[in-house]
Amino acid sequence: MAILFYSVGLGLVLHFRPAAMFHANGNWKEFGYKRDSRHTLFPFWLFAITWAFVSYAMAAVFTAIIPVASVAGAVATSFTSEQEQEQEQEQEQEEEEEVAIPVSQSKSSKNKPRAGYYVLDPKQAASGLRKYIYYGPNKPENEV
Repeated sequence: MAILFYSVGLGLVLHFRPAAMFHANGNWKEFGYKRDSRHTLFPFWLFAITWAFVSYAMAAVFTAIIPVASVAGAVATSFTSEQEQEQEQEQEQEEEEEVAIPVSQSKSSKNKPRAGYYVLDPKQAASGLRKYIYYGPNKPENEV
């Protein structure tokens, strides 16, 4: 909002070129307190800096009176609502997919992990050299 006020203010001043800041030919007047036509106490660059603060203050007051964020949020959600709905549907589909977990067939395999996993060999764990054992119906093809 402040950028909008600032841009409009600078645009208006550059369009109308007031005599307090510009010469008749359109050139900027120099900063100075002398009472001749070449100098001014309020040149364009000073106006631009001052207008930046004023436009920011105006935007702050304006947004305090009228909550622009809620209006902008409503507009933004209307544009993005379709995309968000598609994303939510995809997430729901992913969450609904169930993965079949193989159940152990005998009570003797209670302590063994499910098939298809590498597990640290309990015999080698204490020696410092780690060896992994594959539990599964078929060993992977690229196992060394």
